[in-house]
Amino acid sequence: MAWCNYATLERFLTNLIIIVSLNQPTMKKISKSSYIKGNQCEKALFLHINHPELKDEISEEQQARFDIGHNIGKLAQQLFPGGIDASRGDFFNYDAAITYTSELIDQEQEVIYEAAFMAHDRLCYLDILVREDGKWKAYEVKASTSVKNYHYQDSAFQYWVITNAGLSLENISIVHINNQYTRQGRLELNQLFTITSVVDQAKVMQPIIEQKSKELLGIMNGQNQPTIDIGPHCSDPFGCDFYGSCWKHVPEYSVFNISGLRAEKKFDLYQKGILKFKEIPLSYPLNANQWLQVNAELNNKTIRNKPALDTFKAKLSYPLCFMDFETFQLTVPQYDNTRPYQLLPFQYSLHIKGSPKAPSEHREYLGTPPEDPRPGFIQQLINDLGTKGSIVVYNQGFESARLRELARDFPEYHDAVRAILLRIVDLMDPFRKRDLYTPEMRGSYSIKYVLPSLVPSLSYKSLEVQNGGMASLTYSSLYDDGDGESVRKKRDGLLEYCKLDTLAMVEILKVLES
Repeated sequence: MAWCNYATLERFLTNLIIIVSLNQPTMKKISKSSYIKGNQCEKALFLHINHPELKDEISEEQQARFDIGHNIGKLAQQLFPGGIDASRGDFFNYDAAITYTSELIDQEQEVIYEAAFMAHDRLCYLDILVREDGKWKAYEVKASTSVKNYHYQDSAFQYWVITNAGLSLENISIVHINNQYTRQGRLELNQLFTITSVVDQAKVMQPIIEQKSKELLGIMNGQNQPTIDIGPHCSDPFGCDFYGSCWKHVPEYSVFNISGLRAEKKFDLYQKGILKFKEIPLSYPLNANQWLQVNAELNNKTIRNKPALDTFKAKLSYPLCFMDFETFQLTVPQYDNTRPYQLLPFQYSLHIKGSPKAPSEHREYLGTPPEDPRPGFIQQLINDLGTKGSIVVYNQGFESARLRELARDFPEYHDAVRAILLRIVDLMDPFRKRDLYTPEMRGSYSIKYVLPSLVPSLSYKSLEVQNGGMASLTYSSLYDDGDGESVRKKRDGLLEYCKLDTLAMVEILKVLES
């Protein structure tokens, strides 16, 4: 069937004000997604309706999440086979979907996908509507691994619309991912998905839904923009798509960038009118590292703890292997011994130095979809690392966790992996402990900040792939990419990015040694 991508659908559902009312042509309607948006921030809902041009662009990561949600919704339909799609593949023709849903219900169709309802200017699509023993049950599908707080509001809104549209519901449930399911052989949908009834919570919330949706309808159809300042609600439960507009008065580098400072304290400073470091009172309760960041910025001062740096360097034993992994996640596990959302290593880069003055030798691995990348990954990694010398990583917890998972899933490599783990040294430590700190690091010990601070000649900015999130998305896209030239360019981009990660460590260590 014809299908728009999930982001397009989400924007449409949130922007249902463009739909002409069935009874009152000038009255705007509120959809489920509009309700969730307005419940988070009434100003965001108003801006969406009146100033959609102020929206931030959808990132590739956001688009990927939207697409995952759509794909999981389609897969969950197989739990209730034989259904009919009430939208007929055209979500933009809402009136027709409502009419067709009503017809299917009258015909006692047992399973309906994307059933559409409207009651008192409230609108919703329901993922799956099922008739069992003459009673109707509603199912909303989520790609999350548990029922979130906003899912209760989501389902309660749908329950209100459906029951006020005249259909009695015996139950309403959330269908979500079971991240404890480990695939062995054929995919078992009944184990991949968990069904959690939320009908009791939905019933309790009906008065709240009625009152709040009435208030939001008033905002949608009114002329006055709500006066709401920035706050923790800007990112809870979702990052707001008007962030760029609402936060434009906040400097690029401000109290909100103080490392390790809780959100409550950041907004406490903001509400006191304090945005810049120079405005922070000396009596304000920051910890030592936070004051170090503030003072380094104000005084343009680099911090060096030479004894600590010497102690760190003494841990290193040549030959040095500088190692970096890239991982991706599959919501639906495709390989044996994998779970939903498990981080699967698909690529590594190594720079190997035999002695302090020796040139580095580069080695690398990159999986080939749709094959499971892990067997080739661990086999070649063990060979490339050898058995002597320190293995230098940046953020030991990440690489070590992936290695332990590989040892668990491929027990034949358990001893070799255990030996590798004992050799790992974390290059992040001196920066996390602030033994070396420059104002350019801006409170971060991420390699993306440390590298340009210490080695400005190296940069990720010119690369096709510039961070781990992009690497994961790029690799995931190879599964459906049938264009040979496109695949080649993506693979080249991945190899170049991961290679820079380990070369960056080589150069950063040179700075520490000098």
